[in-house]
Amino acid sequence: MGTRLRNVRKAKKLGGKGKLTEALVKKLSTYYGLAIRRNVDSVEDMKKAIMATYYHMISTDDNPQHENCPEGVDSWCKWKQAEALGTDPEAHPTPLHPDVQKEILPIYEDLSRNELLERCLGGHTQNANESFNSTVWRLAPKHLHSGLKVVEVAAYLAASLFNEGNSALLLVMNELKIVVGSRCFSYTQEMNERRVSRQNRRSALETKETRKARKEELQAQNEAYEEEEGLLYGAGIADEHVKRHAGFTCRSVHATVSRQAGPAEPLADRRARV
Repeated sequence: MGTRLRNVRKAKKLGGKGKLTEALVKKLSTYYGLAIRRNVDSVEDMKKAIMATYYHMISTDDNPQHENCPEGVDSWCKWKQAEALGTDPEAHPTPLHPDVQKEILPIYEDLSRNELLERCLGGHTQNANESFNSTVWRLAPKHLHSGLKVVEVAAYLAASLFNEGNSALLLVMNELKIVVGSRCFSYTQEMNERRVSRQNRRSALETKETRKARKEELQAQNEAYEEEEGLLYGAGIADEHVKRHAGFTCRSVHATVSRQAGPAEPLADRRARV
């Protein structure tokens, strides 16, 4: 989602204040991911939740479009919350720019196709495949030349580590007639426990949401600074400003000293005096 949104922003020139900013791209990408992860048992529920995020973002007071938003007081949609509580809903925030609405709707429709969402049933993503690949290249780095045999061994070891954990190394050592001691066994067990603990912590939904929310807040703050300060805010701007200021100061000091010292003495007069 993020890549598709950034591509259309570049192709259609939708960047800038009030349009498809980086903060908005990350927010829409987060909503898309949550819509999938919260409905891993049903393709239809995934599709409904994905489109709900789009129509929620384009809703206005005159044209609320919350039909797909979840019902009840626990809904993330404030309009549905107010409806469940029997209170007047709050005014809608500014909707997406019409140009943005037009360009991103085909992206939402394409990324909510049944054949694509069916691959996400049960919470499956491409992360497992990417994790396996990273394990292979950690054993045989891409920037170093490796022959066919080295890559094959790396792939076999990566598959063993990925499926069985570090305990698989003990079996390899046993095949190589290497005596495995108790400390080696304890080490592999400890590494496996750390691996599981780390993955559980990373996959915790609340932790992910908090981390992403913090990144979005920081990105929005940086964009606000850029919009407010213009060219005075950005990487390397301060360095150039210091250089220009330093150069101006040096020229000013040189001019002041020259005025105080008076006109330069002719070279011939200096030679004669010497």
